[in-house]
Amino acid sequence: MPWKVSEALKSWEAAGVNAKDRNRWRIIPASIWWTIWKERNSRCFESIENDVQKVKLNCILLLCFWCNQVYSNDTVSVIDVLDSI
Repeated sequence: MPWKVSEALKSWEAAGVNAKDRNRWRIIPASIWWTIWKERNSRCFESIENDVQKVKLNCILLLCFWCNQVYSNDTVSVIDVLDSI
């Protein structure tokens, strides 16, 4: 396990060398961290706690939303985004 964020990103980049769509692959760590941050804030400040499946779904939906923002002329589905990584 990496000890630093920079090490985690380097290992993620190395793991994505053979990804079908490297640009989408690079968005994944940010979507994971942002989803966890939002869940943490919900738990700490709003006393709202989602189960693990809901957190995973939120992460996937955020990833797809961001991909659609970056590739605005793309009309890909959730399945297409997941298949491309």
